[in-house]
Amino acid sequence: MILLHPIGPNVLAPLHMGLLPIVPMLLLPFVLVFFILVFPLWGAALAVLGLLFLLMRGIEALFGAMGKAPTNPPSAAIYKALRWVLTFGGFTEKHLSRPQTH
Repeated sequence: MILLHPIGPNVLAPLHMGLLPIVPMLLLPFVLVFFILVFPLWGAALAVLGLLFLLMRGIEALFGAMGKAPTNPPSAAIYKALRWVLTFGGFTEKHLSRPQTH
């Protein structure tokens, strides 16, 4: 059963169509929180981890030039953290780890 409500003289529309203009107003706080808080913090985390990664790579290159290259480089762990932040906590790569079932 579709509920109808009047939208003009002799014109009826489904009830859910009347709620359509409310949806953007309900979503506005979530959009504002994302673009004002989450996105800048994500960008700052990328910048900090990127600089740390470059710094570690430079230090490893210096130690490599001295002949004392580490067997387990710390830049590998920083790269893993950088990749995790870059992919929104691995969210964008979850489909790659799941087995495909067709």
